[in-house]
Amino acid sequence: MKAHISTSVRLELEELRQRLQEAEETLDAIRSGEVDALVVSGPSGEKVFTLEGAEHPYRVLVESMNEGAISLSLDGTILYCNAAFARLIECPLDRIMGRDLSEFVPAEEREVLERLIRRGHHDAVRAELSILATSGRSLPTQVSLNPINLEEGPSIGVIVTDLSERKRHEQAEAAVRMRDEFLAIASHELRTPLTTLVLSLAVVEHDRMKGDLEQIHRSLRRAQKQAERMGHLVDRMLDVSQIASGKLKLELAPCDLSDVVKDVAERLSEEASNAACELRRKLSSGIVGQWDRFRLDEALSNVLSNAIKYGAGHPIDIQLQARDEKAVLVVEDRGIGIAPDDLCRIFGRFERTIASKNYGGLGLGLYITRQIIEQQGGSIRAENRSHGGARFVIELPVGSSTKAV
Repeated sequence: MKAHISTSVRLELEELRQRLQEAEETLDAIRSGEVDALVVSGPSGEKVFTLEGAEHPYRVLVESMNEGAISLSLDGTILYCNAAFARLIECPLDRIMGRDLSEFVPAEEREVLERLIRRGHHDAVRAELSILATSGRSLPTQVSLNPINLEEGPSIGVIVTDLSERKRHEQAEAAVRMRDEFLAIASHELRTPLTTLVLSLAVVEHDRMKGDLEQIHRSLRRAQKQAERMGHLVDRMLDVSQIASGKLKLELAPCDLSDVVKDVAERLSEEASNAACELRRKLSSGIVGQWDRFRLDEALSNVLSNAIKYGAGHPIDIQLQARDEKAVLVVEDRGIGIAPDDLCRIFGRFERTIASKNYGGLGLGLYITRQIIEQQGGSIRAENRSHGGARFVIELPVGSSTKAV
């Protein structure tokens, strides 16, 4: 018996056949790479998600990130960014798209950004970079760049991670370590003169019983020197406290720098003689500026004491002249010199070079010196001499003409 199929059923079967054929063609295109899609296998069979259909959940994911996400053109233009990046730079989203990323980077780091973008054309790259908020606030970040391909062409995906909290944590840990090291050093430095002071006073009592006045006087002089040393150490710690709190006050008045240098050299002449250091002076007189004489004396004493300590057994040259409306003071020793990596670091608070740890000290003298000099409009730098030893150069603004002597 021959079955009869109605016209409507035939049409439905034909439509179903065409849909199956289209599905097969789509799957073939996906397998051959002609169409970008995801094929997900599940209990109910395979499901196909094209990128157009999958775009929404990925956008939701990117927008929910805590890190900033950016899509860049190859020349650094921002094609897209998420809300996290907008919050990071404190700028509305509609004012970010189309702008150059370098606008949100400090001028001194833009060359670094350019190099990163060039590398990001082909390779994954990661680096630390400062990002500028529209308020002017600079934020430490880590940027990760990866090459990506969009329908419009090749571009660069960027992830921006705010490192502010991590940096604050690292700085806090460093401050604690620095404090602990300082307390250990200070304890050691104060214990030495205190022990000597106690022993000297015990000797005085012993000599008093014997009636040896000459020995009593010698012991008292030793005790006095140790007491002065302790006072000097305490003064330095107080100076650091005042500098940190912004309470280091300067009393500015007309001051002849050559007179200050002479006073410091004469006061340290005995110390220099004991270290077999000849102090050779070549000074110009009449170099006058609005300076705090007491603080300048302190700063120059620190520099010259350092030269005597590390240049023992060799002459020390002290030169003062006026140049380009500046007083230029140079102190040169012929001692152990300074490691290149330490030339800038030695002016930091509590900083001590590897060599200086064998000589004692709190690591505060050059820090205080720099603060005193800079607060009076000047500068100080350290250099190594070509034939051994160190050179310290101090420059201060002058307010008067000079004449050579």
